[in-house]
Amino acid sequence: MSGTDIAVETSGEILTRAREQVERQIEAFVRRLPGTVEGLRVRLTTFRQNSTPRPALAQINLTLNGRALRAQVAAPFFPEAATLLRARLCQHQARLDDPSTPRPWPDAYRQCHPASLCTVSPARRKIVRRKEFPLQNATPDEAALTMDVRDYDFHLFVDAETGQDSLVYRIGPTGYRLARLSGLQPPQGAALPWTINVHGVPELTPEQAAERLDDTEMPHRFFQDTATGRGSVLYLRYDGHYGLLTAG
Repeated sequence: MSGTDIAVETSGEILTRAREQVERQIEAFVRRLPGTVEGLRVRLTTFRQNSTPRPALAQINLTLNGRALRAQVAAPFFPEAATLLRARLCQHQARLDDPSTPRPWPDAYRQCHPASLCTVSPARRKIVRRKEFPLQNATPDEAALTMDVRDYDFHLFVDAETGQDSLVYRIGPTGYRLARLSGLQPPQGAALPWTINVHGVPELTPEQAAERLDDTEMPHRFFQDTATGRGSVLYLRYDGHYGLLTAG
């Protein structure tokens, strides 16, 4: 790798020794990555809820040879979280080296996934983050690769085959499912083992989407925004509240 500094952000009570251990582990790992590493950032967050068995949340973002990678894990302690981050990045690198090989499913890392670390009752949940961004124009296989190497459970994109706002997400027998605003045709020439969402994508407001999630306890809801007609995703965050992604 090329020489690069590591930027570390912290939130909550984190011992200096724990932070330094994480930095040493990440620096040693990144030095062995082939190619150019840029934009190396680590964020460490501590949650102190009594109901949180894995209060150490660690996230790393970097660019490897021009490709954005991200990993996020939760663990009882930060040195363990750093070890999990390194293993997760190894998996991302393997995915990049052979994009036609799917990420393992079921995912062995589900137990360290930070989704909804904190418990918030449905009646108290709020949409605390709203993000609008231009969607990637890609095939489902390309969108799945982005989802995997950025450690997402889903990825909102524009399907290059149909022009439809679409969602790829991790679920079902193969671990890769595709949902479009309309249409049920499978992807053409796909290398990954796709299943297709056969349920209609509802037209909702973000508030109505939140009500649906409150009722079902699903981790996210793909819907067509009544105000824009575009695809949007409401999802359950690690803090127990909701985030909203919309097409820009």
